[in-house]
Amino acid sequence: MRPILLHIHERPLTLVKFNYDGDFFLTCGKDGECCLIRSDDCTRVGTYQPVGDKAGAVFAVDITMDSRYVVTASADGKLIFYTFEGEQVHSVNHGGILKYVEFNQKPGEQNMVVTCNDKFKSSAELVPNRIMVWQFQPPKRLLSIDNDLPMKATKVKWGPFDETLVSIFEEGYIIIWDAVKGNKIHQLDAHKGPVTGINFTEDRMLMISCSKDMSAKLWTMDDEYQLVKSFETDRPLNDAAISPLYNAEKDPKYHILMGGGQDAKDVTTTAGSSGKFEAILWNMVFGEEIGSVKGHFGPMNTLAWRRDGKGFVTGGEDGYVRVHHWDKDYFTSKKFE
Repeated sequence: MRPILLHIHERPLTLVKFNYDGDFFLTCGKDGECCLIRSDDCTRVGTYQPVGDKAGAVFAVDITMDSRYVVTASADGKLIFYTFEGEQVHSVNHGGILKYVEFNQKPGEQNMVVTCNDKFKSSAELVPNRIMVWQFQPPKRLLSIDNDLPMKATKVKWGPFDETLVSIFEEGYIIIWDAVKGNKIHQLDAHKGPVTGINFTEDRMLMISCSKDMSAKLWTMDDEYQLVKSFETDRPLNDAAISPLYNAEKDPKYHILMGGGQDAKDVTTTAGSSGKFEAILWNMVFGEEIGSVKGHFGPMNTLAWRRDGKGFVTGGEDGYVRVHHWDKDYFTSKKFE
């Protein structure tokens, strides 16, 4: 497995994301760049840049299923919508430090985004911590959860069928909200440390969460929100994702990919090779590690499976994007079943 290294960001990566067809992926980082890259040969097609000033750190990006529109969320509190070709459509002055954005999941009717922001005190006003739902065209505010929000949410995503919003917190909670009324439906005491990421299967009925407490957990997303399985690793995790082939009709792959590593600020205090920055592959049925893939020169911040499950892309604190394709062994060897 020879990874392709892309040095397209000057600062740490915040998110990598494939489009629905899997022929492009988007990367964004704290240098304010948001890049569109072809999946097959990893050439950069272009970047999404707002009209006027250069964006602050871009914390999240999303793309509609039909690959027509792209949205970015940046630290200067602006939510910017682009066409896929890179023309700016709208800019919403959201306020606060935007941490995440995601389009709703209904194909053909992706006209809403969910966002979350940290509080920000400027000379003019105090923007509280909040989770919000915005309509895309024409832009308007549909929902704002601020008073009921116990602390700042670090990420928020749509639950199954766009009925709920799932938010994660540095206090170890995962809270599920009603997407229309904004009331709290359920709270999971998921982890002992900050929850760093959540990812879903295609139908959003299974969720994997990961945390700085070195564990990843698999949850059902029906009304019970039960813990299915817990995976204890040896490193703080920043992201985890379920293989898209987990429900394939032929040769399903019950695999979970996770990555992280020691926090960037602690790296210099320990011995050389113990940073644990590899990507690790776990079997989600047996709950054991299958193998690891050599990775970044710093913690891995974000990862995404290719849509066909034939590889993955990771983004690290070192500003590199690494594109991996599985060897043939992954599909033929017994040990990867």
